[in-house]
Amino acid sequence: MSTEIYSCREGQELKQGKLDYSDIDDRETAEIDAKRRCKLDPTIKKVAYYKVAADGEFRLFFSYTNPHCRPAPKAKPAGGALVARKPTPKKTPTPKPGLLARLKKSIGLK
Repeated sequence: MSTEIYSCREGQELKQGKLDYSDIDDRETAEIDAKRRCKLDPTIKKVAYYKVAADGEFRLFFSYTNPHCRPAPKAKPAGGALVARKPTPKKTPTPKPGLLARLKKSIGLK
């Protein structure tokens, strides 16, 4: 018989939480493990232990609600703080000299 351990955060359903497997089979060990999990990750709101039988049946044998739960931090954008910048103005290329200017240059006149 194995044990499924569900850990969920505030506002999250138990079945949507993190799933771990273990061989914990008594309430005392489950309580110690639940307190350890909540101490390592204070954003965990609830931990539930289900025994899973060989035929696929499961039943809840221990549940722990963290009294010192802290809200999970909000995710920040990947690029840090994005600041809108003005685009740099494009430089206009200098126009090619006209026919007269090229002729004067070739002759050596200014």
